[in-house]
Amino acid sequence: MKTYIDNCIKYKEKIIKNFSPAQVVENFFTPKEVEILSEYQFANGERIKWTPTSNNIQSVIDIDTMFGKLPWLDEKFLSIFDSYYNNHTGNFYITTQLHDCHVDLLTEDELNDYDWTHKVIPWKSVVIPLMLSHNAETYTAFFKQRHIGNSITIDNDYVSEQGDSMYKLVREHPTFYDADGNISRNTDEFSNNNFLFPHIGKNTLKGLQTENVFQFVPGNIMVFDACQLHASCASVQKPNMKFLKSGINLQFYKEI
Repeated sequence: MKTYIDNCIKYKEKIIKNFSPAQVVENFFTPKEVEILSEYQFANGERIKWTPTSNNIQSVIDIDTMFGKLPWLDEKFLSIFDSYYNNHTGNFYITTQLHDCHVDLLTEDELNDYDWTHKVIPWKSVVIPLMLSHNAETYTAFFKQRHIGNSITIDNDYVSEQGDSMYKLVREHPTFYDADGNISRNTDEFSNNNFLFPHIGKNTLKGLQTENVFQFVPGNIMVFDACQLHASCASVQKPNMKFLKSGINLQFYKEI
């Protein structure tokens, strides 16, 4: 039987054709809707995942069940997306640290957990900011580089151990594609004068290029390619490293 990875190989050009620049949709959710989503993680969590190295707490939620209980979610997302597969993956999170450099795709465990992954290809991801400490500022940088396959965290500097990561750690950059589908061969030192990445090593950032950077604002959403590499960062003008934030990461798929 064909697999999700088979689909990524066979339909690579179709995946690439769906690439587009990351964007922010302002005021997508009302304050009441943000409140409902924020409370959902506490009222419906099956269990808790805790990653001490990243100070990351996740209330384990079945995302498809959430869409079923909150039918207005589909109504909201179909106002900006033409269509998508009826199954989703994703997670809630609460953290006090900047997120590392990663790609949110299907993990190897999820391929075993879900019986529908052989029917889809990766399409879009959405970050939904829910809560942020008073007067804090934090940002998410979306890089020009995209990776097709499973979820990965880039760590060329050996900052993390595999046992502490929910995603597969890679110590060398895999094949990256840009938004036009060209293989990214950039090897220049990373440069961004407006934002800081103190949690990511120099070797990991080398060769990466910033496409867009968006502020983490509850009510807004960030929409980007599911294959797109991204990471949290701080503003040079207000390098606030002390905060508590909560959000949702959602993946949308296309059926093949």
